Amino acid sequence: RYQADVICLQEHKLQEVHLDDPKLKIREYFEEKLSGFESHWSYSTKKKGYSGTAMFIRKRGGGDDGGDGDGASKKGKKQAKLGAFFTSKNKADGEATKGDSIGDIPVSNLQPLNVMTELGLPKHDGEGRTVTAEFPLFYLTNVYVPNSGQKLDRLGYRTEEWDKDFLNKMQQLEKGKPVIWLGDLNVAHNEKDTWNEGAKHLAKSAGTTAEERESFDRQLDAGFVDAFRHLHQDAMGHYSYWSQRAGNREPNKGLRLDYFICSKDLMEDSNGQKVVVRDSYMVPDELGSDHCPIVLEIEIMK
Repeated sequence: RYQADVICLQEHKLQEVHLDDPKLKIREYFEEKLSGFESHWSYSTKKKGYSGTAMFIRKRGGGDDGGDGDGASKKGKKQAKLGAFFTSKNKADGEATKGDSIGDIPVSNLQPLNVMTELGLPKHDGEGRTVTAEFPLFYLTNVYVPNSGQKLDRLGYRTEEWDKDFLNKMQQLEKGKPVIWLGDLNVAHNEKDTWNEGAKHLAKSAGTTAEERESFDRQLDAGFVDAFRHLHQDAMGHYSYWSQRAGNREPNKGLRLDYFICSKDLMEDSNGQKVVVRDSYMVPDELGSDHCPIVLEIEIMK
């Protein structure tokens, strides 16, 4: 259905030992579901059963169709319906790839040069919150931003430490090439991103506090763009999270907590531009989680 080139998951909660546990068979499951992808994992070392991110990158240029040595991902049963994002064994490659190109695009532009499972910041890296792939034309960072907590006990850490340090890291990367960061950012930016804006409890709820929204504003003001909102400025009712406990999915009482944030250059279709963002949207009909997948479509020029 989507023939995705890269799949990113947040909050898998796994430890590395879980992948090869003979009872869980997690590696086997994902080697079957993600045949033709290579996987890259970041795990929480500070706390078990917590956080964790994973990135799956479609193999290009003659690799075998089996799963790679790293293994697999999230909770098999809960994610079963996400198979719509994966084609059968390299179907997309077989139809489009000729030699060292896909159409007019060199295969090398779709192959990562390097993948990093840490930010290089010891005070943050122990929670397994990022995977960054460097492609020839841009960086792609999968991130699970810390939740401020039910009692907002991590609000200060999140806004005064994590958000600032993460932005600084993205700015460092951007000095070399454009950046895309994506994932569960744990913030509903403004009134267009909540179903019940104005409710009194929002000001004291994680993801909708003034501090979190202002911190996100500062990240965007530093020269980055919320791809969905840039392309769909007046869109309302487009959410990526719904409370399961409250049964909010069917009536679409949600929040937009998941984003693609891009360097401004990627939003400009100008002469000489090698990569251009074409669309971004949610896929609310894909079940299996209290979040739904979000998609970014980019065009790589020849």
